[in-house]
Amino acid sequence: MFSVIIPALNEEKFLPTLLSSLAAQTMKSFEVIVVDGKSKDDTVKVAKSYAKKLPSLAVVTSPKASLPYQRNYGAKYAKGEWLVFVDADGIFLPYALKRCEVFILTTKPTVFTSWFMPDSPISGDALFTLVTNLTIEMSLVVKRQLTPGPLTFVSRIAYDSVGGYDEEHAFNEDVDFGLRLAKTGYTLSVLRETICVYSLRRYRKQGTLKVVQQYITAGLVALFTKSALKKMPGYIMGGHLYEKRKLVKQSVLKKYERKLKNFTKELFS
Repeated sequence: MFSVIIPALNEEKFLPTLLSSLAAQTMKSFEVIVVDGKSKDDTVKVAKSYAKKLPSLAVVTSPKASLPYQRNYGAKYAKGEWLVFVDADGIFLPYALKRCEVFILTTKPTVFTSWFMPDSPISGDALFTLVTNLTIEMSLVVKRQLTPGPLTFVSRIAYDSVGGYDEEHAFNEDVDFGLRLAKTGYTLSVLRETICVYSLRRYRKQGTLKVVQQYITAGLVALFTKSALKKMPGYIMGGHLYEKRKLVKQSVLKKYERKLKNFTKELFS
């Protein structure tokens, strides 16, 4: 049902966490395609080491390192009805794909994303992620829908209708993708559940203020011009830019999952 496409560049330290979370999915009807951008480290070796845990795993090498190019490159190999674009530093909660399957069957979306949780228990990170979730919601209100780079589910039909991602974008390719989908009549839906961990590594490395300024600038351009910036000074792709971070402890994930299940149970009761 799903083709999970992961563009990667020097992600040997972060990619294993994402692949491990995919191997732990309760739903098994999916394939994983890691698209390496000619990494200098052991990204490819690490990815291939998951062949037994992820039987439907393909590791391919892109001719060049570029997020939109690598996403499109991976889509060429995809066999799934749905293309799932996720960043190499993300983490899926164990029930993520199963919940997405139910969401698709019950609401019939064509492109959607979900709410995120932060990759640490720090209250400031939780607040920042909440603002991110609200920003996605507000983009629907002002009719400038955002298809977040960290996690976007899109049907093959919708993806093909706009020709995939615009490979001329070195920045904001996800915003451009969402705007073009909207013009074609494909409206973004939101699965209002937390199924994915959002990495804040860029904010920690480059400074929250600097990164927020970049995204506010890009957001204003999208709001007033209905188009996306193609370049942003200082924006660079690659896991080599980041220091090793403390990964989310399994106990934190389990605690969060338990609270979410209890809340959902009380809500429907």
